[in-house]
Amino acid sequence: MKIKQVINFFILAVFITACGEAKKPEEQAPMHIIDTAKIDDGQLAVNSIANPSTSDPNSLIGFYVGDFEAVVLDEKKAPSYFNRINISIDSIVNEILFGHSVVAGNKRPFKGNFLQKDGTYTSEAKEPGNEKYDGVFTFTINPTTKNISGNWAANDKKLAVTKRSYSLSKKIFQYDPQQNLNLDGTHIVYDPKNDSELEGEAITDEAGKFNASAVELEGKDIENMYKRDLEVMRNAIYARHGYSFKNRIMRYFFDSEISWYIPVSTDVSKELTELEKKNIALIKSYEDYATAYYDSFGR
Repeated sequence: MKIKQVINFFILAVFITACGEAKKPEEQAPMHIIDTAKIDDGQLAVNSIANPSTSDPNSLIGFYVGDFEAVVLDEKKAPSYFNRINISIDSIVNEILFGHSVVAGNKRPFKGNFLQKDGTYTSEAKEPGNEKYDGVFTFTINPTTKNISGNWAANDKKLAVTKRSYSLSKKIFQYDPQQNLNLDGTHIVYDPKNDSELEGEAITDEAGKFNASAVELEGKDIENMYKRDLEVMRNAIYARHGYSFKNRIMRYFFDSEISWYIPVSTDVSKELTELEKKNIALIKSYEDYATAYYDSFGR
């Protein structure tokens, strides 16, 4: 009996000792977390907890803004040499990229493949093709610099511009009624349709004298302003809301002169404040009767 008790005691001691040598949870090797939602074609994607921005394609979603420059063009058709474009990546699902572009008063969806290679992403994304200015975007996305670069090719090879290039930076758009034009000096307005500067209709720093999104205007504030300056002051309201201009003269001005301007929509009418609506009506009433020439006001 005593021998059996000794044996049992020995077995119990060995068991306790073995348990005491087990590693504590914090000493155990770290576990990899597998995102099963991203398993495709038998490939497992391992997410990095320490740096999700480089491994999660969703971190690329957002607005990318910059110049949309003409590369292949027909000078005889009065092309727009550059416009400011906003390429928006809206979602990425099962290696398919969905997005839209906003440029020159047009907002168009696109869809394409989404491939990863050597730390960058590439896509060939097509617009629907049922409108005149639709085409195909081919671009590379750098997740480190938050930059998109590439080319766009028009479906219609008879357009004034059939190929454009771009290098865009990621931007965040937020309506700010305090955004001022901060103009300095005279800005010449160029109309490619006439292939000349518009005589007598230069934009002066008076266009930025009042912020019509933040201050209620009175007739005496604007009654002696030039017509083009009034037009810019009025359209600055729309620009603050991210309106994409079809009007070439306004588009060229805001695209080239106003650094904070980001085109995000082709209709901002529902976004206007009551103050802005009131000021728009007042400015337009003076704009309609103002002449384009500087000496018309007796200066």
